Amino acid sequence: MKAAPWWRIAAVLLTFSVLAAACGDDGEEETDAADTTEVEDGAASEDEGGGSAPAGGEINMDEEVEVAEGTVLPLPDCPSDWDPMEGITDDSIKLAMSLPESGAVAALGGLDDGMRAWFDQMEPIDGRTIELVSQDDAYDPARTVSNTEEFLETENPFALVYMVGTPNNLAIRDLTDEECVPQLFNSTGFPAWGDPAEYPWNIGGLFAYNTEALVWCDYIATEMGEDTKVAGLFTDNDFGASYRETVEGCAEEGQIDLVESVTHDPATPDVTDEITTIVAADPEVVLLGTTGAPCPTSMAALAAQESYEGTTFLSYTCQGIPTYFKPVDPAGEGVIVATTAKEPGEADDPAVAKSIEVLEGAGLDPFAGSFYTGTIFANTVEAVFRQASEMEGGLNRVNLMRAVWSMDVENPLFLEGATLRTDGTNDAYIVEATQLARYVPPAAGEELGTYEPIGDIIDAEGETGAFSEE
Repeated sequence: MKAAPWWRIAAVLLTFSVLAAACGDDGEEETDAADTTEVEDGAASEDEGGGSAPAGGEINMDEEVEVAEGTVLPLPDCPSDWDPMEGITDDSIKLAMSLPESGAVAALGGLDDGMRAWFDQMEPIDGRTIELVSQDDAYDPARTVSNTEEFLETENPFALVYMVGTPNNLAIRDLTDEECVPQLFNSTGFPAWGDPAEYPWNIGGLFAYNTEALVWCDYIATEMGEDTKVAGLFTDNDFGASYRETVEGCAEEGQIDLVESVTHDPATPDVTDEITTIVAADPEVVLLGTTGAPCPTSMAALAAQESYEGTTFLSYTCQGIPTYFKPVDPAGEGVIVATTAKEPGEADDPAVAKSIEVLEGAGLDPFAGSFYTGTIFANTVEAVFRQASEMEGGLNRVNLMRAVWSMDVENPLFLEGATLRTDGTNDAYIVEATQLARYVPPAAGEELGTYEPIGDIIDAEGETGAFSEE
């Protein structure tokens, strides 16, 4: 399938610069895609960039190391007891993860189990298996901080991976930066994660929220008309603000007619009252810039409103059909999502079938919860770690960040032809392709619904640059 022209929304990507890294509350995050991930090319030269490169595990702590364009690891500023091999033994690699296993975003509580299922069956990396330790934070940033402090003090992980939530990741970013601990693939699409010049130990793992909102606006303006009446529901935090501010910008530019904008408390699972307010504005389109429990409740509330017959767009963080659509079927019929990956219902796909097999072998239900998404995340981790292990000096934290910021990976459960690539400050976002799709509930006798693609893939690979506060 060919890619749609990117030029229509490229200019608005400049809004990355105005979404400065403000701290707040937010909730995330689910996308879907995983299986045997192919590492392409990968190994950056050991003498690429400034400073001294790893050689046989030896790293000169007195020199900074440029691991990619504009991306420098300030090794002299790391703690005196910092170890590039922390968390690695002869037979294991320890990773850590804090995530919500309780509270309004508890639907993501199966991510760690899905990741473990994948790690447990994969081929070792240089003879080492991956061990993942995790703790519940109930989507509370303060608990994320305490979990992280405990990880660093008692577990000594090699890296943190796929921590859930924008406010949660913001709350620990300075800590991991000071400790020189890789904080990888934040499970949130907040644009500020693509900032290797300022935070070289930190990278995001999902499609940027404001880019997604631009895709919504472009579709509405192009397919429905610039006078289309639009209303939006947004989480009252940085996550929701990424959507809300972008949508408001679309309205100011005349792409849409924004007739109502409502926010809700991130801790509130039931948004029925907010949906009632939105429908009272008589919109033709409703945008749901929310996540977690409010996703299914908002779809159910809209379906119950007899006066609303419009088009609904839902944050891709709630793309997971088993987690968000299945519990309220068929309420989500016709809802449009900017998908980034395949779903477990596509069992004819070999990569999907492999993830299903892995989960079932671990006693987990691939058609419920967020277990499937966990295998997606684990695939990305595996691919990047293998890329790092092939570099001069083998797997260590410096080479890991080389691999992270010079990534070139294909994951067969992402959209056809999509790649996960980075190039330091030239390209700091790993997920840059999406396809709008309409949800179709399951037919009689089927367990899961499916997505029906709308138009072509929108692929911005290499076009989104890096985050800047200037």
